[in-house]
Amino acid sequence: MSRHPAPDELLLDYAAGGLPEAPALAVALHVALDPAARQVVDRLNAVGGALIEGEAEASLGDTALERVMARLDGVAVEPRAAPAARRPGFEWAPPPLVPHLHPGMGWRRILGKFDEIRLDVPGDAYRVSLLRLEPGHGLPEHKHRGYEYTVCLQGGYTDETGSYSVGDFAIGPGAERHEPIADPGEPCIALIVVEKPIVLTGPWGRFFNPLVSRGWI
Repeated sequence: MSRHPAPDELLLDYAAGGLPEAPALAVALHVALDPAARQVVDRLNAVGGALIEGEAEASLGDTALERVMARLDGVAVEPRAAPAARRPGFEWAPPPLVPHLHPGMGWRRILGKFDEIRLDVPGDAYRVSLLRLEPGHGLPEHKHRGYEYTVCLQGGYTDETGSYSVGDFAIGPGAERHEPIADPGEPCIALIVVEKPIVLTGPWGRFFNPLVSRGWI
């Protein structure tokens, strides 16, 4: 079970098809890596629209959500489809990520500190990236002006909100400022979905933030 699971409300929106494609990809990766989240989503899918519509008549507030989640325990789960084939060089990638990986795709060094692969996900409201951090290295200190969804795919990282390992899910804004640092061991790889460009808060922020806001870095 993940130490940092996605909120039940987000899993419910995902199962109901109510998330934009970029956040939905982040949740799909979390579900693929975390058995507890997968069990919740599988049971929600098995329940189908009838249960959701029935609860919606009384408005799906906190109490109604608790009733929905409590009624899932007795629902059978259908077998899952076979996973998609892994791509060479991306053996760590969970099946939902594989369709977004294309031949010739490679890492790009950013600010001399970390590597990025920008993903092309339909819709223009979010920036979707794979980030790779070498052990002991991290992202520059920054804060967020919009929502951020992060799921750890390999290794782990630590920031002001805690330590995250494979399958863990983070949703922001959280701390006003944070500086994720990769844990010892293998490189940390994470999928990051941001609604608006980050704001670098370190000493070089005023030089690089105009480039960040334009999506150049």
